[in-house]
Amino acid sequence: MPNNLVFSPGVDLITEKVAVVMQDRPVIGMSSWLVDALTSAKMEARDIQLVTPKTSRLTWPVRSMLFNGAFSKWVVTADDGEYYDGLNGVRLKWDGDLFIARSTAKPGEQTSDLHPDYVIQKEPFGHLQLTVRVRHKPVASLMLGKLAELLFTRTTGGGPAGWSTSEPVTQPWSPDALTEYCRDRAPDPTWLVVSGPPGAEFKPALGTLEARRTRSGLDETVTLAVVQPGLEFPSAHAIGDLIDEVADNYELISAMVMGAYGAADATYEPRFLGMQCPIGIGAGNEAMRGSSVEQMLKVEGIPHALAIGPAHEPALWYPLGDGRDPKDWEKYAKVLEKLIPAEARTGRP
Repeated sequence: MPNNLVFSPGVDLITEKVAVVMQDRPVIGMSSWLVDALTSAKMEARDIQLVTPKTSRLTWPVRSMLFNGAFSKWVVTADDGEYYDGLNGVRLKWDGDLFIARSTAKPGEQTSDLHPDYVIQKEPFGHLQLTVRVRHKPVASLMLGKLAELLFTRTTGGGPAGWSTSEPVTQPWSPDALTEYCRDRAPDPTWLVVSGPPGAEFKPALGTLEARRTRSGLDETVTLAVVQPGLEFPSAHAIGDLIDEVADNYELISAMVMGAYGAADATYEPRFLGMQCPIGIGAGNEAMRGSSVEQMLKVEGIPHALAIGPAHEPALWYPLGDGRDPKDWEKYAKVLEKLIPAEARTGRP
């Protein structure tokens, strides 16, 4: 169980809206104290604001998990004493309750702009980012971790090296041990860190695994960030083959694959790295909602969408781009219009 937020060891300041965590380590990972801070803050309806110097870097689990709340921010202290958002570069100020963009300050104060420390020129590395969700039947023989093995092996050249409840990863890779740990925690959800294989012959990678009980079974979600040799990403066709393999072996619920940018060691610096851009979207059979495969594959601007997985229960793959063109988000929006009913998008019946 997480600590009460007041006693969470990683929290330095608590306000009505946020819990502020201050760290000056070179690399900020999802340590046990940060996991506790995030969980405790959520239980008390607060978001996390992480304050670091500009020399700190974030791991993929922190970058992908910590900043999902409305007030969550990566607050970076610049050399000139100002603050800026490490995810978008906007200058920040403390308003007595939380860090906010300067553009939301009182009339007459300096308007929001990018801090110069955020826009330094430095060549990044491509990061292939995947989020894949599958559903398992809740049977005694259920084994978790095999999806992670498949994704790591196909994208890095080797299987996972270890798993843990936080960073650094401490347990050697074992689907049996991982499954037993999740089973002992059920019906509560379990979130874990998964590390990629060591060695220069493999692409650096780090991921997460979440197991969550649903009405229909047990959902396993694996996220993964894989460093590429340069700035190029695998083609949407090659990624489609991987998602097809997932759909052949599991009940695919969804898949999202993007091209992004970061450091050579799979971490993220507080500077402009280029925009995340979509490569493709996968959707499971339940997305059909009684429509035919032919109807679901007809999306304007996406001529090469295709059915994947088993013929008797096909899933869908929509190739969107090369991971480098922001205009491909327009295709992404059109796919969502096809996959998600209008009433679900608007919240109206």
